[in-house]
Amino acid sequence: MVVPQKPYIPMGTLRAAVSYPGGPDTYADADIRRALADARIEFLADQLDREEIWSQRLSGGEQQRVAMARALLKKPDWLFLDESTSALDEKLEAELYEMLKQRLPKTTIVTIGHRSTLAAFHVRRLDMTQGTEGRFTPRDVKAEAAE
Repeated sequence: MVVPQKPYIPMGTLRAAVSYPGGPDTYADADIRRALADARIEFLADQLDREEIWSQRLSGGEQQRVAMARALLKKPDWLFLDESTSALDEKLEAELYEMLKQRLPKTTIVTIGHRSTLAAFHVRRLDMTQGTEGRFTPRDVKAEAAE
């Protein structure tokens, strides 16, 4: 599963937005409410059946947290977070990574990002180094430091 910096938020009910790409009846209310609470947007839990243009109503950070709630519901084997906390402050970012670690213990999380704070949430770091002809090569930072 990929959580991008600007996730797609469909028009309609909040339930449909959180359940996407599944249908609005994919998850039980209690599961959606818990995912919203864990994603630190519990104030939306009483609006599951409210129809809105959620991509306009929610801030960038709230949209990112809706996408995190989706990941909690989906429980993927692999979760790719592509700048998916860029609209959050460092404290909230840390809380969300800790929560993901606790709630998705069997999920491999791969983060793509520029913030230096992200390194603390991972056991391995690869930097992409530009080589010849504009091609990028992964460089294992931890392995280089150990040499």
